[in-house]
Amino acid sequence: MAKRQRTGIYLRPEVIVGNPGYIEALQEKLGLNLVIIFFAAALPDSVLAKSPFDGVPLSDACLEGLLIKHLDGGVVDPLEFDNARSCVGPAVRATAEETAVGSAVDALRKAGVEIWMCGGCYTERRLMYCPSNPAVNDWLEAVHVHSATAYDVDGLDVTHARYPMGSFPRGLFSCTCDHCRTRARELGYDMDEMIAALMAARERLRQIDGKLLSRACDLGMGFLDVAQALDLRSGVLDWYRFRADLLTENLSRFSRAVKSAAGEEMLFGADIHPASLSLFVGQDHATFHKFADFASPLVSHISAFLCNTLVEWARFLTRENQQIGEPEALRIVYRFLGYDGMGLPESIAEYRIDEPQTLAYRIPVQKLVMRDLVKARLLLSPELPSYPVIHGEGWPREAVDGIVEESRAVGHDGIIWQGTTDLVDFDLK
Repeated sequence: MAKRQRTGIYLRPEVIVGNPGYIEALQEKLGLNLVIIFFAAALPDSVLAKSPFDGVPLSDACLEGLLIKHLDGGVVDPLEFDNARSCVGPAVRATAEETAVGSAVDALRKAGVEIWMCGGCYTERRLMYCPSNPAVNDWLEAVHVHSATAYDVDGLDVTHARYPMGSFPRGLFSCTCDHCRTRARELGYDMDEMIAALMAARERLRQIDGKLLSRACDLGMGFLDVAQALDLRSGVLDWYRFRADLLTENLSRFSRAVKSAAGEEMLFGADIHPASLSLFVGQDHATFHKFADFASPLVSHISAFLCNTLVEWARFLTRENQQIGEPEALRIVYRFLGYDGMGLPESIAEYRIDEPQTLAYRIPVQKLVMRDLVKARLLLSPELPSYPVIHGEGWPREAVDGIVEESRAVGHDGIIWQGTTDLVDFDLK
């Protein structure tokens, strides 16, 4: 699509309806010209009939049959089954706010802003529905088509179109179910070889001299050094390529269906994981132009997506190789993932993971966010518009202003806000 500058915000329908004047205040103070509404309406019977659930709430047996499977054969996160029980199908809550959605769209039209509908996809926090399961994909296609055609909106913004975030390591080694075996074969990958390569790399990590690994990392290690140190086989890279190819194929299918039903002018896009970690969750920035009209680098979740991942991977290293201490593990993770040299904490305790609301004041948030935004603009197609998602509350104002200025300087096409309490004085109800 033709590039244009956009300043947007994510809002729930009830916030728009319950706060007259808020959109106008955002237009005046921020230059707002886009609002992304979270889909929260009722679904017609024709769509509900496609749900792979066996009831509401669904049975544990049905749910386990739909979820991704770890290398060990187990489901990824049974602790989050309750989230699924509150839904009528993957990514759609049982509660509906039909009146609020319609009223919100009407109010936004009167305000003259562009409207995108935001719909869910495969993940629910750490829980994930198998992206190779035909019943899951048939359902998501039907839901996306409905949300793009039932209301007067200009685009569809898909969220959670990924594998579980990196702060949940089990998600990195899923899915290996029969559906995924079939899709891997169709896409030219060997599931058995990929599994064997992953297991071999893990065993090598356990056996390697952890002290020498730490010292080599401090001296400087590149990708080829890591590949030799862990004796990585091609199946390891194939594993992450397979998962990215699978999601690209699926999202391409959804995009075609939406545009076929709503017209080619209907925009279709998605938010994307921080670039340094994106391939680990099945998102290949370089292929997004194949199905998307825009991309939204989701760099606002500095705790859940970024810092928690750095902490969990450091803990993983110390568990796998007892010669590696916590400070060394953090340095290895920073260098391996591309976050070294910016002054991140030297111990896990410094992160104070249980206090995410103040994290932005304890780390170099502008440097952290911009490292991923520079990479995102490099990896995305130059023709694909990009709208970074950042916080307008809970971050130092000087960092927010710096991110806005720098992101535009490197070629991004606007900002999508999550929260505005530090930017606009408005008493939200």
